[in-house]
Formats: sequence, C-alpha cells, structure tokens
Amino acid sequence: MTDDHRLDLTDARVDVLTVTFQTTIGFSNGTTVQFETEFAITGRDGERRIVDPGQKATLAPVLALPGDTVTNATLDGADLRVDFASGTVLQAWPDESYESWNHHGAGPEPRMIIAMPGGGLAVVDPPATSD
Repeated sequence: MTDDHRLDLTDARVDVLTVTFQTTIGFSNGTTVQFETEFAITGRDGERRIVDPGQKATLAPVLALPGDTVTNATLDGADLRVDFASGTVLQAWPDESYESWNHHGAGPEPRMIIAMPGGGLAVVDPPATSD
C-alpha cells in the first residue's frame, strides 16, 4: 500500500458503461471507476440526481456520460469528484457499511484506490515483479 492517491482520469473520455448490481465507468485510457453504493451526478442543468446502482430506475443520469471527457478529478479524503467537459459533475462519498467506490488505474503500474466502509481510502499497488 502507498499514500499516493493519484487519479488517472484527466483528459480521459468515457467509453464504456457496465451496469450490474454495480455501475462501472470505463475510460479511454483504460482506467475504470466502479460504484457499489449511491453517488450523485449534477447535470449541466444544475439538477443533482442521486444514482443507486441497485435501483435501475435511478441510472438515467449515467447514460449521458459516454463520449464526455474528464477535465478534473479530485479526492478530498474518500470523497471523489469528477468534472466533465460538458459541465456535468460526478460525486461519490464513503458508505458506513460498504466499499462505496473504487478506481482501477491503467498503465504499466496500475493502482487500485478503494473508498473503505466508514471513510478512508485503501490504495493497493500492483504486485511486485521480479526481474
């Protein structure tokens, strides 16, 4: 584990959405963010909508994300904020009982960042390779 909380999302375009009992957003750079509990999407209209991956009727705001590009992605503790070129803002926060979201990095040394139950982050480095 490490204290590096870098998000590999800036300038990445939303390419893939996967909806099961979780909602996963796949980006053009190979990075993914998966949501297991409620998160919010504020559209260009300024309306904030709560999305619950377990309630399919709430997923409509997510359907507007494909093709949009991330302009900024930040963490404040385990609170995630992703700003898109369209003006849309996605926000996620810790859940008291469950891992609420996770970020899987891309590239030769991808990290995984997990929002832990009750708050806090776990950052998992890729396995060490022997040369």
